[in-house]
Amino acid sequence: MRVELGSFFLSGQGTLQQQLYQALREKLLTAQWSSGAFLPSSRQLANELNLSRNTINQVLQQLVAEGYLQGQPGRGYLIVSTAPDQFFQASSGPFKVAETEMELVDYSISLKSGPASGLLQPGVPDLAAFPFALWQKLTQRHSGRAALAGMADVMGYLPLRLALKDYLRQSRQVLCDEDSILITPGAQAALFVAAKLVSKAGDKVAMESPGYPRLRQALQLSEADIHYIDASSEQGIATAELEQLEGCKALFVTPAHQYPLGGIMPLTERLQLLEWSRRQHCVLVEDDYDSEFQFKHRPIASLQGLAQGQGVIYVGSFSKTLFPALRLGYLVLPKQWMPKAAALLQALYGDVALVPQAVTADFILEGHFGRHLRKMRQLYQHKQQYCLNLIREFLPDAILHARYAGLHLCMEFPYSIADQQLTAELVQRGYRIQPLSRYVFSGIKRTGLVIGLAHTTEQQLMAAVRLLVVLLPSYKAAAAVE
Repeated sequence: MRVELGSFFLSGQGTLQQQLYQALREKLLTAQWSSGAFLPSSRQLANELNLSRNTINQVLQQLVAEGYLQGQPGRGYLIVSTAPDQFFQASSGPFKVAETEMELVDYSISLKSGPASGLLQPGVPDLAAFPFALWQKLTQRHSGRAALAGMADVMGYLPLRLALKDYLRQSRQVLCDEDSILITPGAQAALFVAAKLVSKAGDKVAMESPGYPRLRQALQLSEADIHYIDASSEQGIATAELEQLEGCKALFVTPAHQYPLGGIMPLTERLQLLEWSRRQHCVLVEDDYDSEFQFKHRPIASLQGLAQGQGVIYVGSFSKTLFPALRLGYLVLPKQWMPKAAALLQALYGDVALVPQAVTADFILEGHFGRHLRKMRQLYQHKQQYCLNLIREFLPDAILHARYAGLHLCMEFPYSIADQQLTAELVQRGYRIQPLSRYVFSGIKRTGLVIGLAHTTEQQLMAAVRLLVVLLPSYKAAAAVE
């Protein structure tokens, strides 16, 4: 059976490809077209909508990648996934922010000597490819403005929030307006504010393992009762384990590109996660890590967009899309949570510098941001493929993760290695490759290497891989002795 096209409207906002994607996706998610039926042919869609078949086919392939459709040779595109009705209703469930006073907690951290950065460090973009001359020109435009020398709006510079609203809606299908966005001094600040917002001391919260060590630190500083959910598959977190998290106040996830293993959560698992969080009244904190740097296909729509903004806090930053020293991040939250989130931000961090916000707003609004992302996406894909080829040639037994997106690769082996000792030696040689074991908080012990690819040259990658060939046998033996 083929569905009838019926009433069909393009919004007029964005490119024709973006408009068609939004229109088709809305019909699929609102169950106007039934699962198990076939779409009209691409030729019929092109004729009826007066669009090119190339535009039609690109959108259909994206919907296949996201799990909405399944291509069947000779038959067309089968509708395989629709969302439950409750994802389009405002939740009446008691999603709550933590009702507790903030306390200062004395925690100690280890301050290790060594360079602050180095070759192959994960999370560092290619700074040599950033248009700093243009950035300086935009900075000079704002540096003498008296209006930017005073106190900042606690929620952030309004033109930046307006620019982010449009960008996030078009690129990630995030549903928000400028009053739902809170600008923070970096991604870590955004995560810490989110952690304090959704939990108080003793509350049960969950995060991925392997996962992001600094998120774990933020939750520890909040004195939360941390539980871990396995995230070792190519689909991100194990949704089958969700039922073990009864009573969980918040779950922190990286569905776009799990860090560090690189799993990408398919649409079906995203819908299961949203349904579980709705039943459990558990807030989801979505760290949209590396969503801008997908190489296989366009990123799947955000959890926040699928949930219509209900019960989801969306976290993002400019540290990799622009540069880390900019120290700008952001939260997208339900409006009723904004007063407490803004108060937390002010108490913990004070004002966020206005001039960098104004420059970033101009960079986005004048089209520089989109052009820069397209350029960097191609550059990072080339670097990743080059590194993959090197590893397959010189370290053929390596098991590779995070191959389809992002600024890093994760590498394991069929045997255990003393990865923390190995990376300590690499630091002395100028490399900041990270040990995989640092990211594992529960479950089976895993060892390996997390390698940043962005801020390096092909010659440096070649030298690093050749060095690993020499060093690995010793640290394989060291692991066997432990």
